[in-house]
Amino acid sequence: MSKVLKVLNGILNSVIVIILVGMVGLVFINVVLRYAFDSGITWSEELSRYLFVWLVFLGAVVAARDKSHLGVDILTANVPRKVQKVLSLVANTLVIFVLILFIDGLFKMINLNSMISGPATGIPVAFFYLAGVVFAVLMIAITAIQTIQFIFSKDGEPPLTGEPEIEGRNNK
Repeated sequence: MSKVLKVLNGILNSVIVIILVGMVGLVFINVVLRYAFDSGITWSEELSRYLFVWLVFLGAVVAARDKSHLGVDILTANVPRKVQKVLSLVANTLVIFVLILFIDGLFKMINLNSMISGPATGIPVAFFYLAGVVFAVLMIAITAIQTIQFIFSKDGEPPLTGEPEIEGRNNK
């Protein structure tokens, strides 16, 4: 399962780099065109906004995979391992439930805004909400995999908290 997470992380990192380069490139070209030539690309600001939303959501997924989100583990760090596993299962079941509610709300927003599109690009506004759907589905998968790894392994760290899993760093 950790191989699946590593492959997913590599793909997400590549997509994030492409989005960031595209967004920075669009904004830079538009600034140069505005100041040097008194013109600009009409759709670049709107497309940059779409790309930024995707960048934030995909970055949150990568941070979850790397256990880089803030977490308060004052209670779970001071209880026996079996209790940690039960608390982790309860907490992550709640996280998955909330993410399912989030997906339900996003699909309602997609249906509500299905006929609206951006004025400059023509990209449907639902594309914003699709980023949230992708985020929630990937977060459910990561949370489930990390929870299963923690519950069934003897020396794993609790999911979404604990020692960050940073590439190239010697972890426990």
